[in-house]
Amino acid sequence: MKTPKLPPDDLAPTLTALDRRLLLQLEEAVSNQFYAGCDRITQTFLAQCQWSLTINLEIPILTIACPDAETYWHITTNIENISKYLLRVTCTSRIEVIPGDNKNIYFQVEISG
Repeated sequence: MKTPKLPPDDLAPTLTALDRRLLLQLEEAVSNQFYAGCDRITQTFLAQCQWSLTINLEIPILTIACPDAETYWHITTNIENISKYLLRVTCTSRIEVIPGDNKNIYFQVEISG
């Protein structure tokens, strides 16, 4: 384990149970706002996948795990629209699209408005 170079007062505080609960509520609220702001076609594509919007200390990450090659193709060709909808709820973020068939490449893009 690395020894911190900063004095204890200058280190970031550790997350408490309340912090984690509030972070989960924030992720849920932002996820709902993002999904509600998407058009019907994008919502249909997202509904076919497992997706989550994770808020961390760096930037929010939208992770989309596609079940098959066809859904992966629909999501990656719709990434511009997904980016626009995501920028409505975050100023910067990252989108990660994970193929389910292991034949396509892992797709990642960072966006900022």
